[in-house]
Amino acid sequence: MKRTKAYALLAVCFASGAVASQKAQAPVPAATFSQFECSGFISSSRLSSHVQVFNGADNDLYESLHAFATGDYVYLRRNDHRRFYTGEAYSTLRPENGFGLNPAWLPGMIQNQILPPASWYPHQRYDIEKLGWPYDNTGLVQVVRVTPQGAVAKVIFACNGIYPQDIAVPYRAEPVPSYIPGVHLGRFAEPNGKLEGTIVADANATAYLARGSIAFLNVGKKQGVEPGQRYRVFAVFRDNIAMGLQGLFGYPKTPRETVGEVVILHVRQKSAVGIVVSSLRQISVGDGVELE
Repeated sequence: MKRTKAYALLAVCFASGAVASQKAQAPVPAATFSQFECSGFISSSRLSSHVQVFNGADNDLYESLHAFATGDYVYLRRNDHRRFYTGEAYSTLRPENGFGLNPAWLPGMIQNQILPPASWYPHQRYDIEKLGWPYDNTGLVQVVRVTPQGAVAKVIFACNGIYPQDIAVPYRAEPVPSYIPGVHLGRFAEPNGKLEGTIVADANATAYLARGSIAFLNVGKKQGVEPGQRYRVFAVFRDNIAMGLQGLFGYPKTPRETVGEVVILHVRQKSAVGIVVSSLRQISVGDGVELE
């Protein structure tokens, strides 16, 4: 009788495990709406600045550091002699100018997201700039009224605040990629011969990434990268001034170690934006990625 009860208990456990396994196999969004729309990107060409945010309601003194949030109204103007239309939606962007002395882009220097103040690994800033021009997403606005002085647009969604001088480009809705969590990653898997790249930056201009962090890769459409693809992240040792004298000595090569996984959210010609969906241990900018 006791053995029968034990078998019954095991059956329940296996059944519960099977249900949990089935749930783990269900696709889930790789990112939230905020993570997806506020990731930033590196464009292979400089984007048009024909449409700009020049001010907004409740900013009578034209303060360059006045932040507009969700629900606020901003004023748009354009210099290409085209018209605004009620209902048009625009993504607002802020170009990162690094150390460029342009007071108009002061907010971009304060809320830097991609370019770090100094390279976290040798030539990191050069690696980023080689891919093109970094841009930060600042929000989404929709034109609600057109006037002779410019268009009035309502802030539908703001990332870290929309500022005067942000540029605006037509909004293109894209689906958030899904992925199946819980796929086993071989901790010490050998290279599979597929596309490899490097994490050149993260969305906070810091040196380390964890689950939920946004990663910028140095591979893009040119190499066949597509949204939804999964990339294994493997550790790459890089000499860093913070490591002191250790960087002066050579060490034996160690087995390649998988430290996490990235799912691609957006793709540009030379670069891609991904989100870390699993982290076995600390991921660093400069680590490698490999298509699974």
